[in-house]
Amino acid sequence: MDAGRLVYVVREVQLTLLQHRRLHVIAVLILSVAVAILTLFLLVMFNARLVLQELGAQAKVIVFLDDAIQPEQRQSIETALNRIAGLQAVRYISKAQAWQDFTSWFPESPQLVEGLDLNPLPASYVVNLAPDAQSDTVLHTLQQRLSRLTGIGEVEYGTKWRRGFRTVLQGVRWMSLVGGVALGVGIVFIMANTMRLTLYTRLHDIEIMQLVGATERLISAPFLLIGMIQGLVGALVGLGLLFGLYHTMLSALGELLSEIIGPHPFRFLPWQAIGGTLIGGLVLGYLGSALALNRMLRLLGAGSMPH
Repeated sequence: MDAGRLVYVVREVQLTLLQHRRLHVIAVLILSVAVAILTLFLLVMFNARLVLQELGAQAKVIVFLDDAIQPEQRQSIETALNRIAGLQAVRYISKAQAWQDFTSWFPESPQLVEGLDLNPLPASYVVNLAPDAQSDTVLHTLQQRLSRLTGIGEVEYGTKWRRGFRTVLQGVRWMSLVGGVALGVGIVFIMANTMRLTLYTRLHDIEIMQLVGATERLISAPFLLIGMIQGLVGALVGLGLLFGLYHTMLSALGELLSEIIGPHPFRFLPWQAIGGTLIGGLVLGYLGSALALNRMLRLLGAGSMPH
C-alpha cells in the first residue's frame, strides 16, 4: 500500500470512529465484559493448577498403626519405610502426641474434647517423599504395599481430595472451552452488527468509491482496521477489568483462602495468556468486520471479500 492510500485509510478510520463513537464505545464495552468473563475462567484454572501442583509437592503419606501393634512389628514397619524410594523424611507420632496436636486445634473450645475419656487417635508415621515420587501411580502402589504389612491399620495420602480437585479442574477446563467458543461466536456477531450499522451510514461513500474504480481491498481496509482496533481495545479493557477484580477479590478473600488451602501465592494470568487474549481480540474484530463487509459487498454486487 502506497503512502497516499495509507493516508486515506488512516483518515477514514479517524472519521468513522469520530462519527459513530457512541456505537463503537458500546461495542467495546460489550466486548470487554465478554473478554473479562472468559479470562476469569482462565485465571481460575491457572491458579487451581498452581495450587494442585504446590499441594502435590507437599503431599505426605500417613501410615496409621494398630493400637495392638507389637514392638517388633513397629520396628519392621519403620525399616520398610526407610527403604522407600524417594524418601525425604519419616516422623513418628505417638498416640499421646496425636492427642496433644488434636486438642491444640481447639484452644478456645476445650469442652469439645473434655468429654472424651479415651484417646481414640492411633499412632502413626508421617512420610515425606521427593516431588518425583508423588505421582498418583507411585503413591497408590506404595499404599497397596504398605497396607499388607502387619500392624498397619490404614495408609492415607489424600487420594480423595486429589481426585476431587482434578475433577473440579477438569470441569473448569471444559467450561472454559465451551464458554470460550460461545463468547467468541457472540463477539464476532456483535462486531459484525456494529460494523453493519457503520457500513449502512457509509453506503453512499462506498458506492462512489466503486464507481471511480477503487478496489475491494482499499474499500475494506478502513473497516477491517476499525474492527481490529475495537477488538484490541476491548481485550485490553477486559483484561483491565479482570486485573481490578483479581486484586479486589485477593484483598477481600486472601486470608480466608489461606486458611482453607494454606498460604499459596495466587498469580495473575501469565504473559502468554495475556498476549493470546490480545491477539484473539484482534482476530475476532477482524472476523466480525469481514463478515459484515462480505454481506454488504455482496448486496452491492461487488463479489466476496478477498482473502
